[in-house]
Amino acid sequence: MAHRGLQAGYPENTALSVQKAIEAGALYVEIDIQLSLDRQPMVYHDISLKRVSGQNAMISSLTCSELVALPAYEPERLGNQFIDETISSLAAVVEIILSHPQVTLFVELKEESIAEFGAQTMLENVCQVLQPIRDRAVLISFDYQIIASAKANGWPQVGPVLLEWSHIYSAEIQAIAGDYTFVDYKIIPETETLDKLTSKLVAYEVGTGQLANKLAERGVAMFETFDIASLLNDRDQNE
Repeated sequence: MAHRGLQAGYPENTALSVQKAIEAGALYVEIDIQLSLDRQPMVYHDISLKRVSGQNAMISSLTCSELVALPAYEPERLGNQFIDETISSLAAVVEIILSHPQVTLFVELKEESIAEFGAQTMLENVCQVLQPIRDRAVLISFDYQIIASAKANGWPQVGPVLLEWSHIYSAEIQAIAGDYTFVDYKIIPETETLDKLTSKLVAYEVGTGQLANKLAERGVAMFETFDIASLLNDRDQNE
């Protein structure tokens, strides 16, 4: 799964990074969502615009039309190489996914926007935009309650992102019964048996084929990486 698109070579969470991930062979792409001032879903990880856009403002302080005119180029990491790439709306990414029927989109609902605008607004606005790819869009979040609500309201596929490994056995996570469960691979106990889990376990951030193979042998179903091109290349060379 391509984490924020093909982030290794392109600005994260942009239409460009999503397109490049698909071109590299990704069948699963993950993006992050924050809401704009006018409550439109924007493809963005941080609540601040500083790191990715070089702006001293919060994403929730500007409208969608204002945001899509701003750069999303990660100046500290990538310099001015992609300064013409702009912030993407979720609607723009949905258009890309519509052109690639083999691709599933994983949409992470960020806690900052949930806290500011409320879970109901976040879910309603995101789900409305995702309707054209409803059966190929998976809602995920560190906020367990919003994922439980999405499942209860009939969204086809959901998955919590674990705050702690022990939560996987909690009543809250068990009640969600997500299709996927996301976890930082570093917090999976070495002695843990994973082959009896009822949802697909997705480990992040997996950067090498060697690590992916090791986790797969333990029962991890999928891997999320910032460099989908290299991970797929490692896989192909080992086949």
